Amino acid sequence: MARANKKQREARRRAARDQAARAEAAREQASRAEASRAEAARGEAERAGAAADLASGETGPPTKSRTKVAATAAPEEADAFPRGALGVAFWALLAAVFLVPIAMSNITIFGADLPFTFDVFDIVKMYVLRVCTLVALAAWAWHMLRRGGTLRHTPIDWLILVFLGWVAITTVTSIHWPMAFFGKPRRYDGLLSFVNYAILAFLVMQFAASAARVRDLARALFFSSLLVAGYGALQFLGWDPFKWAALPFEANRAFSTYGNPDLLGGFLIFSVTVALGLVLSERRLLWRMIYWAGFGLNGLVLIVAFTRGAWIGGFIAVVLVAVMAWRQRVRLLRVDWVPVGISAALGLGVIWRSFSSQNEVMNFAKRLGSIFQFSGGSGQTRTEIWQAALGAIGDRPLLGWGADTFRLVFMRFEPAEYVRDAGGSSIADNAHNYPLQLAAGVGIPGMLLFYGIFVWAGIRSFRTVFARAAEPQAILRGAFWAAAVGYLVQLFAGLSVTGTSFLLWTALGVVLAPTARLVTVPAPRWGTVAAVVALGLAALGVGYTSLAIIADYAYIQGRNSTGVDRVNWAEWAVKLSPYTGIYRTELGLAHAATATAYLELGRQAQEAGEDTTTYAAGVRAHFKAAEEALKDAIAFEPDEYDNYVALADLYNLGGESLDEAYFEKAITVANEGLERAPYGTALRKRLARAYAGNNQVDRAIEELEYVTRLDPRDAEAVLSLAGLYVRVKRSDDALELLREFNERVPGQTDITDAIDELEASATSE
Repeated sequence: MARANKKQREARRRAARDQAARAEAAREQASRAEASRAEAARGEAERAGAAADLASGETGPPTKSRTKVAATAAPEEADAFPRGALGVAFWALLAAVFLVPIAMSNITIFGADLPFTFDVFDIVKMYVLRVCTLVALAAWAWHMLRRGGTLRHTPIDWLILVFLGWVAITTVTSIHWPMAFFGKPRRYDGLLSFVNYAILAFLVMQFAASAARVRDLARALFFSSLLVAGYGALQFLGWDPFKWAALPFEANRAFSTYGNPDLLGGFLIFSVTVALGLVLSERRLLWRMIYWAGFGLNGLVLIVAFTRGAWIGGFIAVVLVAVMAWRQRVRLLRVDWVPVGISAALGLGVIWRSFSSQNEVMNFAKRLGSIFQFSGGSGQTRTEIWQAALGAIGDRPLLGWGADTFRLVFMRFEPAEYVRDAGGSSIADNAHNYPLQLAAGVGIPGMLLFYGIFVWAGIRSFRTVFARAAEPQAILRGAFWAAAVGYLVQLFAGLSVTGTSFLLWTALGVVLAPTARLVTVPAPRWGTVAAVVALGLAALGVGYTSLAIIADYAYIQGRNSTGVDRVNWAEWAVKLSPYTGIYRTELGLAHAATATAYLELGRQAQEAGEDTTTYAAGVRAHFKAAEEALKDAIAFEPDEYDNYVALADLYNLGGESLDEAYFEKAITVANEGLERAPYGTALRKRLARAYAGNNQVDRAIEELEYVTRLDPRDAEAVLSLAGLYVRVKRSDDALELLREFNERVPGQTDITDAIDELEASATSE
């Protein structure tokens, strides 16, 4: 009897599964039929319009009345891929999602000695994004201006425009408008990027009402992530095929095509979450397994990036997707537990292996436990940067200092403790907290407007992504929603750059599309002319953006050249990109290095008894050119600390080699810089050098003693101070200073050599 009951239950379960399968098949068939009917309606409308054109003898764009009929007869929610200009626009958006994450200029894998650009990562990603956005915008405008169509918009569009207007105002009032407009080199988070993001979100919203188009965007991101995460995994295993200079972080820590584990972590929040959304929305077994594999790979690399903010953001995003799946009654299949188990085993294995690492960053437990430790390490320096950011905000709470100008104002507000903990050579160019970064840049109102956009969007789309009776692909749209939340959380302790933040605005367009209002826009009679103008403007934009890439190519070539070649490359970089301050500084440094080279050649010629006239002329010419270039750099960017350091160095060189009167100029320039950076140890060391050259040894000693108190690990300052002690017959003080430093920072060869020399001198005496 028991066996009979069991067989009956099994039969009922099989019948229920069969019935569910038939119902699902019927729904899919109905969906395909609806798409076919929509496509047929679109084709019929287009044929009717063409017939009307032929009958009337018109070959131009459709009239106002026919545009309305076509838009009504062919709903844009149909799953057919866009055709014509709209197809070009959507392909450009897909290209942006796929190409921006993988874009970088390191071509050493192909045998090159140098990358194509000095900025290997961010400038290339910025370039690819702007080109793709311009192509997409031009193609979409071509279609709308010539044929008309349906426009999607939401009330949030007005808030975005207000935000952009506010950022424009803060750019005008900025401490340095070119940086506020273009963004700081190697991040590009200025007004121009915000405009780019807004256009991107708007264009994505025009296409993303269709579930199929959301899936296309998700798949483009997924396949891009396979390359990014795959490369990150190779780096973790120590199999990096590219050549890199010395890394500023731990070896075998994944950074992939982003150049920094923190930035890679921001991308992986999106890739992990969207991969999970693809898994849960996919019914085909093979593709489901592929998505599971991608999810596991991205999750594994997220672990080995050892980025705490990304761990938190990724965890929150995955939990949100799980809640959405529960709300929408998405169920895991039995076969899903195999890839889940494999991914979990690999992840736990990597975590367990990291426990044996003595490096606190590469040890998962220690890294995770340090999240709330602010009394040492990166946590301490980060809070000191936040302290400086709060000081900057307090000084200009309304309009801020200008978007992405944090580097220029940081040293005004940095606490002395930061110099001690991070070193005098460290200058924070980012607040490492995006709300503080925004508030310091565009003021508190600008920061509130920015977050207001995403909070409003999250609330407006909440029901769409969490509804129980959702569309079959709603979980995928929800994955973009969850990833955006995770990324915004990560930004509370992270950095915003083009290569990751563009995905935040892409997600904004995806989640707002179903909530948008539809407006039928007729093609104007002058639409063709306007469309041609739009294409021309887009072409100009692509050309101007290309100049940035070429200028950075010239910059890296110059940095790896000498003499006149270096000067010529630097001049070309300035000519191509005159609003990039580092190129102006490089021109001055190139002339200074050439003057130094001529000086050395002159000394060698003098020792050999040869004529030194040519070399003396070269020294004077390039010294004068360096002085003019560095003064120009200071005039262009008065708050850039490095320019004052470079000019003070040049004047000290002139005082030691040409005329002692240059020491007074070095003192003047150094003091001007210290007005903007009171704790600038590099400038104080130059000031001490000038004082010593000007026979003001006591003042030089005073400056260097202050530097060693600010930064007790500055070996250069200690050696210079010890030399001055010896100069004024204080050899015992010099020896004591060097021994104390050697105990505090052991292993410095220059320090131990100086100690040996002083001890030998004392023994001899």
